[in-house]
Amino acid sequence: MNGYGKRVLVADDEGGVRRLIVTLLHQAGYNVHQAADGMEALVEMKKWRFDAVVAEYSLPRLDGVRLLLLSRMMWPEVPVVLLSADLTDLPLTLQKQGASALVPKPFAPQELLQALAEAVASGYAAHAGDMSPQRLPEPTEPAVALQGPVAGAD
Repeated sequence: MNGYGKRVLVADDEGGVRRLIVTLLHQAGYNVHQAADGMEALVEMKKWRFDAVVAEYSLPRLDGVRLLLLSRMMWPEVPVVLLSADLTDLPLTLQKQGASALVPKPFAPQELLQALAEAVASGYAAHAGDMSPQRLPEPTEPAVALQGPVAGAD
């Protein structure tokens, strides 16, 4: 189970395709949320922390490219895998904008699972420092002792 415990958002306007992807990812161990368009996906991203997003390139209301750009601005650690029936390779412009991969439709289940696993792994590797516990700075001043009676100590 590659995806055990990882939360993924699937955004696709074709209900049958979306359900297929959700089922595939559930079987691989992912916790999956879904959205029917880009605006709905953005709302979900504001509610939950995702380990990755799988989004159709040509979504209604807010297409996959705009969703990619907004998610990179607000959640740069979350990798985005785009799906497309129109494109077969990830254009350089989308690579520069932060897309992790492009999976052409129709796709083999293993192809999507592999692209997602690589995206999640690269997302963790790229932001490993962001996920480490933060150490509090050492105090530079000695603690101030309370003088006199403490309120409510009667």
